[in-house]
Amino acid sequence: MRRLGMSVLAVALAGGLSIAYAGAASASSSGIASKRIVIGPRQSIQQAIDNAKPGTTIVLRPGVYHQSVMIRKDKITLRGSGARRTVLKPPRHASNNPCTATFGETGICIVAKKATSTGKVIQTVRGDTISNLSVVGFRSSGVFGYGTVGLTVRHVTAINDGDYGISRFNSTETRFTHDVAIGNHEAGFYVGDSPDADTVVRDDRAIGNQLGIFIRHAREVMVSRNYVAGNCQGILVLDDGQSGGAGNALITKNIVIHNNKSCPKTADTPGLQGGGILLLGATHTRVIANFVKGNAGQQINSGGIVVASAKPITGGSDPNSDTIKNNEAHGDQPADLIWDGTGTSVRFVSNHCTMSLPSGLCS
Repeated sequence: MRRLGMSVLAVALAGGLSIAYAGAASASSSGIASKRIVIGPRQSIQQAIDNAKPGTTIVLRPGVYHQSVMIRKDKITLRGSGARRTVLKPPRHASNNPCTATFGETGICIVAKKATSTGKVIQTVRGDTISNLSVVGFRSSGVFGYGTVGLTVRHVTAINDGDYGISRFNSTETRFTHDVAIGNHEAGFYVGDSPDADTVVRDDRAIGNQLGIFIRHAREVMVSRNYVAGNCQGILVLDDGQSGGAGNALITKNIVIHNNKSCPKTADTPGLQGGGILLLGATHTRVIANFVKGNAGQQINSGGIVVASAKPITGGSDPNSDTIKNNEAHGDQPADLIWDGTGTSVRFVSNHCTMSLPSGLCS
């Protein structure tokens, strides 16, 4: 659960990368671009992006593309021919862009046009869409957004990426829908560093990652109708101790089952196994009408729906003003519902379950 070095990326965004963007803008203004560009596996996706005007759709024909790309223009749509037919894999030689320089090889990187050295976004990139393709085996993230507004990622599959599958930092109005994240080393889906995230994670599948869906240092997030299974932790909302905390989330109508993968303790992460839905220092968060079953372990995160303070772990908040309501939870160990007793206005209402700690939380 390591925090990425956003300030390092911001330095790159504020400095040398602006020159590359200026070159791309002049190329597109020379009349090379079209509203629709169609390319195949032997052609350069990055060149197509550099030659595209805002509003262009770049269509990728079926095939395997050994490429990584970066988008810093508004309203670019990168559309494959289907997640099983259009696949991005790492190139033989690393791409020369700030995402690669800072984090290692990233599949698709959508980043702000300009930011300060402290990570504050000065000029966002707006209205980009990634769809109908797969990103497989990148050493860093599959899809990575930073300083975006209105980023949409749909019908994208991220498999076995070294950090995050599909992620966005310091962004707002994001939509992750009908996506799949399998076997990614950290989170399958990540929403972070956004006090006004206004983000929807809906109708996705997160299977066999360390964390299925991870919300950290972010507010205003809806996680709905997702299938989350086989991860070390299914869904996590975490206050990591940064100013502003985490919460104002709605977690509803998800299927969260058998998240019993074992992740050993690391320098950044405690040992994890058997966690369904975990609110760790989350505030003003609603967990409503989820189906949670068979999440079992003996770690700090283990259990069906767990509500606990972040103070002893990250220095974050107690779980204030959270509501756990109308959930179905069975076969979770050590219990279906767990609350450590911290915080105020934490309510458990009409939850159908077998066992709770403390007792009396099941209806």
